[in-house]
Amino acid sequence: MKNYSTFIVGTICSILWVSLANGQNESKPFIDIHVNTSKKPFNSRSIGLQYGLWEPMFHECGYEDQRSKTAMQNVGMVVPKQSQSHLEALVKGNTRIACLNLSPIEQPFIGTNSALTDKNKKMTISCVSGVNANQLFLRRKEIDYFKDLVENLSFIERFEGKPYMINGFEYQFSLIRSQQELEDVAQNKNRVGMVLTIEGGHALGHSIYINDGITNLEEYETLVLENVERLKGARPLIDGSDIYLDVPILWISLAKSYINGLGGNANSLNKAQQGVYAKPDGLNTKETKLGIEVMERLISKEKGRRILVDIKHMSLDFRTRYYKTIERSEILGDGIPIICSHCGISGLPKKNPLYRKRDEDSKNNNYYLNHWQQNLSSEDLDRIFLSKGLIGITLDKTVLGGQTALTQINETLKNTVQKREACVKLLMANIFTVIKTINDAAAWDHIAIGSDFDEMSEPLDPYQTSEDLPQLAVDIQRFLERPEAINDLFSEEEIRELMFDLTPTEITSKIMSLNAYNFISRHIGNIDK
Repeated sequence: MKNYSTFIVGTICSILWVSLANGQNESKPFIDIHVNTSKKPFNSRSIGLQYGLWEPMFHECGYEDQRSKTAMQNVGMVVPKQSQSHLEALVKGNTRIACLNLSPIEQPFIGTNSALTDKNKKMTISCVSGVNANQLFLRRKEIDYFKDLVENLSFIERFEGKPYMINGFEYQFSLIRSQQELEDVAQNKNRVGMVLTIEGGHALGHSIYINDGITNLEEYETLVLENVERLKGARPLIDGSDIYLDVPILWISLAKSYINGLGGNANSLNKAQQGVYAKPDGLNTKETKLGIEVMERLISKEKGRRILVDIKHMSLDFRTRYYKTIERSEILGDGIPIICSHCGISGLPKKNPLYRKRDEDSKNNNYYLNHWQQNLSSEDLDRIFLSKGLIGITLDKTVLGGQTALTQINETLKNTVQKREACVKLLMANIFTVIKTINDAAAWDHIAIGSDFDEMSEPLDPYQTSEDLPQLAVDIQRFLERPEAINDLFSEEEIRELMFDLTPTEITSKIMSLNAYNFISRHIGNIDK
């Protein structure tokens, strides 16, 4: 009964959204440009249970004596305890198109912290991350990241074209390989389609090189560059085989939480998380020679399909160097869009003392927005806009907000209108910072939702899973229809001015669907040789 009730609520929100849209583009589903749908089922396969992409997975938390007390106190009490973007949730939330992010688990997440012992590691990891794995999996000292990536691809492809029933209706899942397939999925309400993306340059290599400080650089370079060619479809996925990747990778980010030999990463782990996982290394360092070579090969149309670069998690210097890399293409008239798939917005200039300050919890104590360097500066916003790129706004409130915003949300009661209004204001503050910085009506064409479901720390309270996106659409539109001042950042009058005479319906449609659809449509059919 609970599942059916949830389905009905989602359907009502979808109908309300369509009615609010006055019939405009009502056939278009919502689009989320960053979900981690396969992470939990794929990484849980070692225990022998056949988890799939469709059904929800609930985190197995076990008994208190089976878990690390430190880990649960630090992060375990706030992270979601069920899958957020399984395919059934996407369908019920009218999110029938999404960018499916693949990212092998970085070895430091499971291998190097005294807070997790052999006795409690299995249940702690399961409860905190949703990955239910055996001890052999969790004790790995070496991980062939690229092999892990290829196996994940194979795992996902097994679900293509197989019917799945939801409340008496049949649905089918497929990977989107072309512009035509994108259009077909959008027009068929019984299909779910996903575009493949990758997070982290470590996915191109092997932990044995990275953990050793990449002492054998020549070997590592060869491995990484060959794997770039495999992803571009120019080399077999496995040496000696005739199997080539037939699914385009739309974009890849080159950094994540830990060093990988390509370039520096921006910190994304707070103090509590660092008390459980290994402390991040490689923070705020520059690009390497290999990193530059990887960027150039990815965006080249030679030796296979072009793969765009996602700047999420890249250090400030690393992504600044990437902007220089694509300048040559821009001069030649081959513009390359910049993507940041799941982020918050700082909006401060990169030389601002607050933005340059070390990223730690106290940095945002007195601010409404989160000004860590993983969030976009004003220069980043300008570059993305000029490149005709795309910004995916995350639904993780710890990434979106500073302490002022988080306090305002936490002071409201659970499941109240006040809670939802506080969360919507934080989301819209990030979005309006983009518009104010660029100061152009066309900026509204470059914003989408990149939720980071199934890998986030703490979701905005009313929007816990993909099923909640219809409610998010309704709440965004209602806010735009009756704007309220947001803390000391935006007055009601300024919000109305920044709408640039666009209607609430037009803006909501752009954020929830059209901008992502148009971007994917332009580039999924423009990355072949």
